[in-house]
Order: sequence, then structure tokens, then C-alpha cells
Amino acid sequence: MTWEPLLTPIETAKLLRIHPKTAVRLARTNELHAVRLGKQWRFRQSDLTAWVESHVKSICQPSDCMEK
Repeated sequence: MTWEPLLTPIETAKLLRIHPKTAVRLARTNELHAVRLGKQWRFRQSDLTAWVESHVKSICQPSDCMEK
């Protein structure tokens, strides 16, 4: 496992183009993997990438996503 910097909810929200409170809500409901350090939530960019890719795959079927 490689060490990578942990992102704040604000940094995470900017990357995902969501509100920071949405990022925290997703973390609290275990929809988005995060680490809680005291009262602070932190996110790994690799987890965010995996989360986005899984959502794109679940929404987009191969025949629907092909460019016309």
C-alpha cells in the first residue's frame, strides 16, 4: 500500500463537483470510503476515483454509452 495525502471534505467536493456536506453525508452512510480522525473526515483520492468509476459503470451500460 502506498501512502497518499488525505483530502478534506472541501477538496473532495471540488474534485467530485458536489457540496462538502454531501461528501460528509456519503462518508457517514458508508457510500464513500473515508477516514474519520477525531471529528474530521478525510478522503483518499484513489477511493474517490474508484467510487466515481463504480458509479459510471453502474449507470452506463455498454450499449447506452457508445458515442453515436
